Amino acid sequence: MTSTATATPSVSGGFDPERPSFSLCLNYGLGTIAIAVLLNTVTTFFPALMTTVLGQSPALAGLLLTLSKLYDIVVDLFVGNRIDRTNTRMRRRRRTMLAGAAIGSVSFFLLFSPPAFEGPWLVIALSAILLLYSTGYSLFAVPYVAMAPDIARSYDGRTRLMTFRTFFSAVGQMIALAGAAALIGLGDGGAESYRIMGGVLAVVIFASQLSAWAGTSVVPEPVPHPPSPRIGFQATARQMLRNRPAVMLLCAKLLQYISLAANISTGLLFKLNVLQIGYEGQAQLSIAQNIAMGACTPLWLIAGKHFGKKNCYLAAIALYGLTMLSWLLADNSITLFGLLSRGVLQGIGAGGMILMSLAMLPDVMQHDMRVNGVRRDGVYSSIYAVVEKTGFALGAAIIGVYLSFAGYQATTGGQLVEQGAGAVRALYVGNAIAPFLLLAASFAIMLFYPLGKAIIDTESAER
Repeated sequence: MTSTATATPSVSGGFDPERPSFSLCLNYGLGTIAIAVLLNTVTTFFPALMTTVLGQSPALAGLLLTLSKLYDIVVDLFVGNRIDRTNTRMRRRRRTMLAGAAIGSVSFFLLFSPPAFEGPWLVIALSAILLLYSTGYSLFAVPYVAMAPDIARSYDGRTRLMTFRTFFSAVGQMIALAGAAALIGLGDGGAESYRIMGGVLAVVIFASQLSAWAGTSVVPEPVPHPPSPRIGFQATARQMLRNRPAVMLLCAKLLQYISLAANISTGLLFKLNVLQIGYEGQAQLSIAQNIAMGACTPLWLIAGKHFGKKNCYLAAIALYGLTMLSWLLADNSITLFGLLSRGVLQGIGAGGMILMSLAMLPDVMQHDMRVNGVRRDGVYSSIYAVVEKTGFALGAAIIGVYLSFAGYQATTGGQLVEQGAGAVRALYVGNAIAPFLLLAASFAIMLFYPLGKAIIDTESAER
């Protein structure tokens, strides 16, 4: 099928859409640091800030995160549609990214420097900051993800591009988890410690986003590139449901994001209250996980070329899920080896899951054009973001309510108290059992994913 709406991007200034340059991949990948820091730090440390510093319940923390994610879904869809409805998509994407960089970094700092309010005024202030944070996150992340099909067009070229994203995702997660924990641990775990962490990481976020914005200026506009037609929500939904590979990938990712949210929301509290290894243990686990994740990324790239994205994705899901389940065997007698070995296995599994799913997303975008004759990278990027936000909203909300129902006791000033048996069981469920079951379900879905190298390369040649 040939369409003038999806003609090959011009090769100019050394830009090669079949094999993007190292510098372009590097600059594009750097933007993932900001996404990882924004997402993981807030999901991990905002509940801890609420329950160990501000004296609020985990249910309230989960509710605020959930409401911000639901709002974020609306912003994602709006941004995705806006960047599709123009014949200068690259320019609009980059302009939107720059606005998101400014809003996201400032709101991140404000979130971890809450005003000295009490009662309802504190909740109102935090809610407003979370909405601002969600807006900045969407304004950067949606156009950033939508760029991928125009930066790399071939099956293997996309895997190569996403290798950089996966590597810098590991860097970002290390900064978000180990770096943030270390910065908080330098103090007493109170409000000032969180404020210092928020300020330092806000600078990192903005620098990462600025690098991606400047580095992608070499990518030309696809020509010709008319705006997507307005066909209405219901017609769009029906068309996208015909793209079975996209539906399968997005359903699997939704389950994985719920799993990740459950694990992250309880992970720090699990380490503080069950393993009793404190912020130092959180930092050690994150360092091991993300060094392994970054180091194994080139190996996953090689494996993807030899065994295909689907098979590698399934292997990564299985490894990560079984490692999650192994936390059932951990308690306050855990050794350093037991902690670090789990971190390494989680890192290897997470690296494969992130790389393969990111590399599959441009494939299902391209397949949609083959099936429906319409190019809508922005819509798919926004839906991918919606899946992420929905998963994190559901996971955070369910776990927050569950912990409160199980009797988890909130504290102030960074202090800890001995939790009851019900709260401890709930922490095990959120950190191990729920993530494993959700990952197992995503594994079952991806068993039937149909797109491989032969199909994608044939479709690319027809464009």
